[in-house]
Amino acid sequence: MTEWIRIKGARQHNLRNVDVDFPRGVMTSVSGVSGSGKSSLVFDTLYAEGQRCYVESLSTYARQFLAKLPKPDVDWIDGVSPAIAIEQRNAVTSGRSTVGTVTEINDYLRVLWARAGKVICPGCETPVDRDTPESVWRAIRRIHPVGTLLLICYPLPFSEAGSAAGWWEPLLAQGFQRAVVGGVVVKLDDPEVEKIPLPDSGESVDVVVDRLKLGPKIRSRFIEAVELAFGQSGGLACLRVRDSEARDEFSWNLRCNGCNRVFPEPTPRLFSFNSPEGACQACNGFGNRLEFDEEKIIPDSGLPVRDGVVKPWSTESFSREFTGLLRFCARKKIPSDKPFHHLTRKQQLLILEGGDKTYPGIIPFLEKMRREMKKGHHRFFTRRYMGDTLCRSCGGSRLRPEALAVKLQGMDLGMVGGLSVEDSLARIEKIRLSKTALAVAGEVREEVLHRLRFLNRVGLGYLTLDRLTRTLSGGEAQRIHLANALGARLVDTLYVLDEPTCGLHAGDVDRLIETLDDLVAGGNTVVVVEHDLAVLKAAEHFVELGPAAGTNGGEVVFQGPLKELLDGADTLTARHLRGEVPQRKAGQRRGKAERWLTVKGARLHNLREIDVKIPLRRFVALTGLSGSGKSSLMNGCLYDGLTARVAGGQGRAYPFTSLHGSHGVGKVVRVDQSPIGKTSRSNPATYLQVLSPIRDLFAGVKESLARGYAPGRFSFNTAGGRCSNCQGMGYHRVEMQFMADITVPCEDCRGSRFSPSTLEIRYKGKNIAQALEMTVDDALKFFGDVAAVSQRLWLLKKVGLGYLTLGQPAPTLSGGESQRLKVARELAMPSGKHNLYLLDEPTTGLHAEDVRALVKVLHELVDRDHSVLVIEHNLDLICQADWVLDLGPGGGRHGGAVVAQGTPEEVAKVASSLTGAFLARKLAGET
Repeated sequence: MTEWIRIKGARQHNLRNVDVDFPRGVMTSVSGVSGSGKSSLVFDTLYAEGQRCYVESLSTYARQFLAKLPKPDVDWIDGVSPAIAIEQRNAVTSGRSTVGTVTEINDYLRVLWARAGKVICPGCETPVDRDTPESVWRAIRRIHPVGTLLLICYPLPFSEAGSAAGWWEPLLAQGFQRAVVGGVVVKLDDPEVEKIPLPDSGESVDVVVDRLKLGPKIRSRFIEAVELAFGQSGGLACLRVRDSEARDEFSWNLRCNGCNRVFPEPTPRLFSFNSPEGACQACNGFGNRLEFDEEKIIPDSGLPVRDGVVKPWSTESFSREFTGLLRFCARKKIPSDKPFHHLTRKQQLLILEGGDKTYPGIIPFLEKMRREMKKGHHRFFTRRYMGDTLCRSCGGSRLRPEALAVKLQGMDLGMVGGLSVEDSLARIEKIRLSKTALAVAGEVREEVLHRLRFLNRVGLGYLTLDRLTRTLSGGEAQRIHLANALGARLVDTLYVLDEPTCGLHAGDVDRLIETLDDLVAGGNTVVVVEHDLAVLKAAEHFVELGPAAGTNGGEVVFQGPLKELLDGADTLTARHLRGEVPQRKAGQRRGKAERWLTVKGARLHNLREIDVKIPLRRFVALTGLSGSGKSSLMNGCLYDGLTARVAGGQGRAYPFTSLHGSHGVGKVVRVDQSPIGKTSRSNPATYLQVLSPIRDLFAGVKESLARGYAPGRFSFNTAGGRCSNCQGMGYHRVEMQFMADITVPCEDCRGSRFSPSTLEIRYKGKNIAQALEMTVDDALKFFGDVAAVSQRLWLLKKVGLGYLTLGQPAPTLSGGESQRLKVARELAMPSGKHNLYLLDEPTTGLHAEDVRALVKVLHELVDRDHSVLVIEHNLDLICQADWVLDLGPGGGRHGGAVVAQGTPEEVAKVASSLTGAFLARKLAGET
C-alpha cells in the first residue's frame, strides 16, 4: 500500500477543491481558525470515505443495520485505511451505560468474579463451597480411618402422599436394595418393610447407593457412587458409618451449612445489572429508585437539629413530632446544637430511620403517611421529599444480593464499581489467585489491569467504574474511547481525533501525547484536529487551513513537516507557535476588587468544605486538573446557590455553610455550550433578533407596500410567506430501504424555504433567502447603514463568528459556536446590571487567534461592570485573567481543595500548584 493518503479535489462544505496528502504511520495535526474547514476535511471527507469504503464492502443484509455516511464531495482519495473516529461529544443517554460497561472492564470483571470468586454467606459470614466427588473423597479420608465401613446414601424427602403410596416400590424398581429409616438399615425387599414406622412429613430417609470399606483401592468406586447419589437427589449425598449414628452430608450445590441457604451458580450473567439474572429486583439494575431523598428531607445540612434541619417537621403543624425528635436526641446523646453534617453517620441514620418505639424516624414517618393517604394533601406533601435516590436494597451497586455474596479477597463486585479507576487498579493488582484460579482467570485479570492502566494513563484515574456515561463531559468520553482504541491494539488503522485535549489540564496533555505516540508506534496513522500548541508541536506532519473562516477559508495554507512550519512559514498558527503574537500585559490587569463573593464550607461531591473568595467586576479563571471540583463549585454551589437565594429560584438549599456578597450580583447567567435551538428554524439571525429588522426592511420597499406585505410575510414560520410544499423547511426527508434516510431539496423553492411571490421582493437587489445566505461579514457590508442590524452583527464578528451565515440552522452549530453566540447576545441585549457570567471552557474548538478575540469580548463584559467566571485550561486565557482560583491538587478524592489563588503571577509562584508551574513557563515565554 502507498505510504501516503492522498486527497484530490475536496469540495465538502467550504473546502475549495483542495489537494491534501497525509503520510501514513505518523501523527498529523490539522489546525486553523474556527470555520476554516478542518472538520470538513478530516471528518466529512477523510473519515467519511474510510467508513463508506468499509460499509460498501459488506453484504446488503449487513449494511441495513449500519449507519451510512454519504459519499463526500471529492474527486478521489487513495490509500485510506479503515477509519475510527474519536469525536468530542458524548452521545450516550442510557441510564445503564457506565464507565465500566463502555470500556468493557465490567465484562472482564464479571468473568473474573465468576471464575475466581468465593461465595460468602451474608448471614453466617462463612465460605460456601460446592462439594465434588473428589472433595468428598478427600474429606472422608481425613475424617475416618482406613477400614471404616461406609454407607453412601442420598436423602429421600417424605410427604404424606408418598408414605401412603408405598415409598419403597419405586426404589426397588430403580435397583436400590437398602435404606436407613430412623437410624436403622432396612432391606427394601423385606416383606416386613410395610410395618416400619415412617418419618414425619418433611423429613427424609437415606437410600443406600453403595456399601464400602474405606481404603485407597476403592477410590473410583467411591467417586462413582457419590456421583450417582448427587444425581438422584439433585445435588445431595450423605455418608454414614455402618452400625453408628455418624452421618456426614455433602452438597453439589452452593449451600451454606449454617443456614442451609442455597446460592446460584456464579456465572458471568449473575454479575450483570443488565441481565434479569443479576439485576437488583428492587431497582431493576438502575442503582436508584423513587424513594424519600435524604437531601430533600435535610436540604441544609449546615443547620443543627434544634434549628429545624429536618425540613418536613420545621412547621408548627408537626411541632409534636419535632419535640419527639429533640427528646430522642437527648436520650441517644445526639448533639442537637451541632450542624447535621458534623454528626456521625450512625447518628444521622438514627434521626432519619429511627432508633426505638418512641421515635419512628422521619423516613418511616413519611412512608407511613404516603401509604395511608388519609388526606388528599398528604400525597403532595410526601412527594415533595421524594427523588431518585440510591437503592437501599443494593446500595447503588445495581446487583442482586446473591451476586454481592460472591467475593474475591474480601471485595464484592459492587465495591469495585464504586472505586475510582486509580483505586481499582491498585486493589486488583494486589489480588493473588490460586493455581487453579490463575489457570482459568489469569488472562482475564491481566486484561482488566491492561484497560485500567490505559484509563489511568489518559488522565481519567479519578472516574469511578459505576459513573454513568451520560454524565461525562465530551472530553472525558473522548478519552475513554481513546483508551478503548489503545486496548483494542489494532494495526494499520486510521484514527481521526477531534480535539482530544478538550477538558484536559496542561499537566495531562503530555500523557495524552504519549498515548497518541503509542497509537503511531503500533503501526497506525493518527490525524488530530487540534488547537493546543503542545499537541501541534508533538506532530510530525502539519496541515493548516485558512486563511480565515467560512467563505474566506477552505484553502490549504500550509502542509508539510512541522519543522518547516516553525522555521519560516508565515501563517497564523506558525506565528502563535513561535510566540510572535502579543498578549495582554500584567500591567493591564485590574486592581484589587472592592466587592467579593464568598462561599464558606463548600462541600459538594469532592469539595472539602473549602472557603472561596471570588472578586466581583473582574475576569476570574477557575483552574485545576480534571475532577478537581471546578464544576461542582461553579454549578453546584455558585449557580444553584445564587439562583436559590438571590434570584428567588426554587429548590433545595445547597451544600455550603454560607454565601456572602450575593447582594453585589444582579443576575446569574450560565453561558454553556448547549444548542441555541433544536430545530432548523432556529438560526443566528433569529437568536440575535436581527431577522425582525431585516424583515421590516423588506416590508418597507415599494413593491411590498403595493402588495400589502407585512413583515410577517418574510418569515419561513408563517403561512403565505413560506413555501407551501416543504412548510418552510427547504427540504424533504426520504426514507430509503437498506440505506440511510436522505434529504433532498424542495422542488418548488429549491431550498430557499420561501414562496415564489415572497422571493420577488428585493432589497438592494437581494431577496430574503439571499439575505439569509450571507455570512455575517458580508451582511455587515450589505446592512452597514442599518444600525439595528449592523450593531448586533458586529458583535458576532467580535466573538469570531463572522464566517457564520445568518440563516445557518442551529443544530449544525458546534458547542463553542453556540456559546459564543450567547456571549454576543449578552453584549447586544444585556439583561441587567452587575451580572455574574459563568462559562465552562469557552475556548473549546477555538484557534489561538479566536481565543484572543474571545478574551477581548469577556473583558468588555467586565468593563461594563459585570463579573466573569470561567472554567478553563487554556493557558493563553488564564494568563489574561485578573484573578486565578486553582483547585486540586489532583482529581477525584485527591482534589477539592484550594491550592492557590491570586493574579496569574502570584499563582505562578505557588510551588504546590501544577497550574502555577505551567503558568510560570507561559509567562516566561517558554511555551
